[in-house]
Amino acid sequence: MKRSILRVRDRAHIDPRRKDEVIIDVVRDGEVIAQIYGSLEGVHIISDRLNPDTNNKPFYMNPPPAPLPGYVVPLLAKGEKCPWCDDQGIVQLFLQGPEPCPVCKPNV
Repeated sequence: MKRSILRVRDRAHIDPRRKDEVIIDVVRDGEVIAQIYGSLEGVHIISDRLNPDTNNKPFYMNPPPAPLPGYVVPLLAKGEKCPWCDDQGIVQLFLQGPEPCPVCKPNV
């Protein structure tokens, strides 16, 4: 498994009025698995990996360990091992005690 790579999409937006807007492709293992684009309310991330049958649920990260608050949107493939906890469901983040893994167990 490799880290996700962000790449500026090489084709224009489907809506001709938005042809000058940038769309970002999320690439993993050479395949585009998601797209990110601006919207009226903020940012849209679209991917078939964000369906109710997966554990790929966004979660909020507040410092520490993150330098600034933000959201993480996991895009793991079905059956892919969790890179944070190795599918154990428990992580140790810095000085905090063991806790449910926010990547694969966000609703625990």
